[in-house]
Amino acid sequence: MRFTETAAEDLAFSVSPLLEAVHSWHALADPGHHALHVPWVRRCRLLPAALRRQMREHGFVVADYIPAFFECRADDHDADFGDQLSAVRALPAGQLAAELAQTLVDTTRYDGRDLVEDTITRDAALAELRQSDPGRAARLGAVLTDPLPILEGALTALENYWSAAFAEEWQGVEPTLYEAIAGAGRRIAHQGVFPMLRTLVPQIRVDPAQRTLRLDRPHDHDISVTPTRPVTFTASHYVWPHVRVTCDAPWPLRITYPALPLTPASVPRPASQEELLAALRALAAAPRLQIAACLAAQSRSTQELATLLGLSQSVISRHLQQMTQAGLTTTRRDGYYVLYSLDPTRLNQIATAITGLNTPDD
Repeated sequence: MRFTETAAEDLAFSVSPLLEAVHSWHALADPGHHALHVPWVRRCRLLPAALRRQMREHGFVVADYIPAFFECRADDHDADFGDQLSAVRALPAGQLAAELAQTLVDTTRYDGRDLVEDTITRDAALAELRQSDPGRAARLGAVLTDPLPILEGALTALENYWSAAFAEEWQGVEPTLYEAIAGAGRRIAHQGVFPMLRTLVPQIRVDPAQRTLRLDRPHDHDISVTPTRPVTFTASHYVWPHVRVTCDAPWPLRITYPALPLTPASVPRPASQEELLAALRALAAAPRLQIAACLAAQSRSTQELATLLGLSQSVISRHLQQMTQAGLTTTRRDGYYVLYSLDPTRLNQIATAITGLNTPDD
């Protein structure tokens, strides 16, 4: 993705309740791949059994490829969940069929528009699927014949999920996402586009000298971002650990990236001199400061920290051991994962001790 000298004018930021609900459903469909979202997965075990069955039945729509039609009105900050769903339902049947077909085939080999428009490609895909997965082949045939019943089933499951659980979750997530895009805007205003792009996610590689942004995908494109083809960055909590890219016509150019909500801290007794020294030694390394910054936003596993910081799990484990010995971090088990958290009480003790230091008289 190539940016002009005036790139700041060709970037937009958005949040989307519909996309966020869809990404959270994706996390429920494959919880083992979403360590950060284990607490949400556990809470959703309490959803009514009938709703969970309904979501499993239609989970293929969000299991891997996320249809671009879920991005309808994603740039409209006045559109709520219901408005966005109505916009999806109003799309032409051919666009809906092409996107739903993508959820059922190997996207590196088949394009949904070809499946809709080219009978030879469609017959080849159906024949291949009948060999490996007859049920999926039947579903693909139904989508290409008439996508509306399958679409309506998926959207009804999504509406029920929103009403039963995600509407309340969105109330907490939405403000943090707006905070994230406001922060990105401030960074662009003060430092320019490329320092902001570097902060998004490890999967994005930036070359300021070439004015390019690169994501490794089997779906190859070389795109110039211009006033006639701007790019929108959509902030999301539940898209983690993915970066989703929409770059095919007729959809607008979009990158949906992880922007993780922040959590607050509290107040307490000052640390002793020994505790203060131990804590300062534990923080006196760039990787451990980076770990502390990551844990300030959210409890995280060793695997997650390794991904975020681009270090091996063994290196992360050694740093975490030093931080835990100094009382800076605590651990808890959540399902298969050991999650590390900063200890806010200890941090506040250290802050109180530092601010209380007196300079000796000359």
